[in-house]
Amino acid sequence: MWYFFHMFRLDHPLKSPLFDYYAPLGPSYRGLLSIPHSGEDIPKVFLPYLAGDESAYKEDVDFKVNELVDIPALQAAGIAVLVAHVHRICVDLNRSESNCILFWKDNTQGKKLVIKDPSPEEIEKFIEIYHRPYFEILKATIQDLEKRKNGLVSMIDLHSMPSRPTDYHMKQNPNQKQHRPDFCISDRKGKTCTPEFISFFHDELTKKGHESSYNDPYIGGFVTEYVDQFRTNNIQIEINRSIYMDEKTKELVPEKVHHLKPLLTDVLIRGFLEFDS
Repeated sequence: MWYFFHMFRLDHPLKSPLFDYYAPLGPSYRGLLSIPHSGEDIPKVFLPYLAGDESAYKEDVDFKVNELVDIPALQAAGIAVLVAHVHRICVDLNRSESNCILFWKDNTQGKKLVIKDPSPEEIEKFIEIYHRPYFEILKATIQDLEKRKNGLVSMIDLHSMPSRPTDYHMKQNPNQKQHRPDFCISDRKGKTCTPEFISFFHDELTKKGHESSYNDPYIGGFVTEYVDQFRTNNIQIEINRSIYMDEKTKELVPEKVHHLKPLLTDVLIRGFLEFDS
């Protein structure tokens, strides 16, 4: 794709129906922030497969996570940002090709999402159009960083999580706690980064007055696993939705966002700078 050859030093975001790529600015290119689950766009080709309950669609979106960081400030610090647009009920970018298309038959509250499955031929077409481009740009970005770095490349996959586990979550992990921290930071249980890298973000968020956990209740998803094939320090960060939004009305709480956005942006920038090599 043509944009791989031009995306690394754009003075404007690279926009497509699938994602926005915000290139790093300034002389240094320090890392990548990926936001794969905040998209709310449902392409028309998926509508025949969906139940049509728009309120049910909203339940598991990482709602407005892209608005919880100051993207221009990240760019100025040499950090690229990749934000997906397509809704995760259509294509789940934090899952492999084998189960990414219309995977969520019901949402985590048990409400019906998918009413019929596409054919194998349609699934392959959807994967080619909606899933692979995100991972192609991830790969191209990280490989470009590898060429520039002597040490490990820094990459963070940013998500949000419900403040309490649902019945669905309890079935997936019956031993998880009912109370969830403000942040869950994961590295596939020690596999995807150095101890110092994950500890930095845990400790800095804790210093800011937020409760943070390691690999509990999440250990990282497919993006974290995929990026681990490269020479990276690579983690997933989950943000408790109660610290920035109203989980019932599905709306941002401005005063909470006003507090969280500069705090999170500051921690991210200082972390990328700390491990720049």
